Amino acid sequence: MFQIMMLPDAENFLNVVERSRGQVLLHLPDHSRCDLKRDHTARQLLRLMCPRKEGLSISLSDARDVPAFLDYMTGYVRGRT
Repeated sequence: MFQIMMLPDAENFLNVVERSRGQVLLHLPDHSRCDLKRDHTARQLLRLMCPRKEGLSISLSDARDVPAFLDYMTGYVRGRT
């Protein structure tokens, strides 16, 4: 599971989601999950929200998707947009 503490570019993040091989599950505060690849409403909400101090929790069903998400998260730390 990943904790994403900030989401500076939701569109870029959602592009990574779209290109992923497996499911990208967003873990919600009520302990339910939604698949960001299939749930249009969740994608729209993600575009509008800013993660709070607890961040966003996501999990991936295909381990081959991990490098793309790590690249997304570390790219902003390195100053890439």
